[in-house]
Amino acid sequence: MRRHNTHRSAVVGGAIALAFGLSVLSACDDPPPPPKKNSAADTTASDALKSPEEDETPEVAYAYSPIGKRDPFKSLFEEISKVQGSEELTELQRYDIDQLKLIAIITGPATPYAMVEDPQKKGHTVTRGTLIGKNWGRISAVTQRCLTVKEEYRDYTGRKHANEVDLCLPEPPALKLD
Repeated sequence: MRRHNTHRSAVVGGAIALAFGLSVLSACDDPPPPPKKNSAADTTASDALKSPEEDETPEVAYAYSPIGKRDPFKSLFEEISKVQGSEELTELQRYDIDQLKLIAIITGPATPYAMVEDPQKKGHTVTRGTLIGKNWGRISAVTQRCLTVKEEYRDYTGRKHANEVDLCLPEPPALKLD
């Protein structure tokens, strides 16, 4: 029985402490008393210079609204990579353009073709419009000696820039007639 009374007194003591804490917190939430109005005798020269509009204007607090604004903590490149990442990559898009080697160009037919070799020594036939390189480059021109790959990228401000890279056939060795 004694044990039960101890438990009851602890519960009652906790309830009293909680009620006291809530009353203290509610006292903190009360608005401050309004400022005392100056009597005509208390006015000074500086108070006389103030316009009555200044005293009556309420203080306006700024409230931020994120509606229609971009999140400044998210990268622009994540959004772009999500869009581009949804498409499946071709074999030539798994390598940088510098890793690929131009082997041959055929310019005879109406549509010129070229052969590009990847680092695993596998050949790929390409033509104008083929996607190539990790940066979503596209072959824009095939000439007798070179391929022109146009890559579009965005800078830190989100503006688009184009970068053209040329892949050319190796120079033939010079003939030495000794």
